[in-house]
Amino acid sequence: MAASFHQHVWIRRALAGLAWPMLRVGMHDLSHLAFYAEEDAWGPMQRDEALALHALLRVVRPRRVVEFGFLHGRSSFNMLRALDPEARLWAFDVDPTARQFATNLLAHDRRFTLHLKSQDAIEAKDVDGGPVDVVLLDASHDLELNKRTFARIIPLLAERALFVIHDTGAWAAEHLRPPHAAQASAAPHGWVADGYAHQLDERLFVNWIADEHPKFAHVHLHSANTLRHGMTVLQRSAPLPTEQRPGPARPQRG
Repeated sequence: MAASFHQHVWIRRALAGLAWPMLRVGMHDLSHLAFYAEEDAWGPMQRDEALALHALLRVVRPRRVVEFGFLHGRSSFNMLRALDPEARLWAFDVDPTARQFATNLLAHDRRFTLHLKSQDAIEAKDVDGGPVDVVLLDASHDLELNKRTFARIIPLLAERALFVIHDTGAWAAEHLRPPHAAQASAAPHGWVADGYAHQLDERLFVNWIADEHPKFAHVHLHSANTLRHGMTVLQRSAPLPTEQRPGPARPQRG
């Protein structure tokens, strides 16, 4: 039975269906990702990127999350599906239509707040004073605006906060879909060593952080094996504590 479980997807699905009444408590809510595009995605996060971001939030369990660039609310909805009940998510956008999307999609969720203001105008009062545990930047794609935003957000970041920047990847030439090929043809100056940089300012922003804020380490979630918009995850670099010390006192049971 164990071998069949690992070899046949239909067996896993059948067993999951039988066990669903027990498994559904605490089960990850990923049903929305079935409606997210992957290689054909244009603008929002691709399905696998949204899955990666969802998993990241499930792992670190942040209490305060900031999103720059609400658009139609897809990333906000995805992150809210991953957050704990006591967490909060604040989204920032300058497009007035964002208000209607937020009302239609997320008015029922008390963990969510939309601020109709520029990303570089964020203040501590906008996020209940902070600290902010996770930031998703997927907004202006403007280098100078991103620099000003980073200067505003740094004092609000938790010490081990994650700063996620979308659209830092390069499209591999052999995986271009028709709309992506059309953009590359219309603006051929976007080609760089590893492909077509569809949002060059985001890459310049990552490099600027590396130069001006070297304490931030970064990991690039890019791929040459598929069409990937790409994300870069930044975090302050610090050694892990290894000095041993007495643990906290164990509570006494009555």
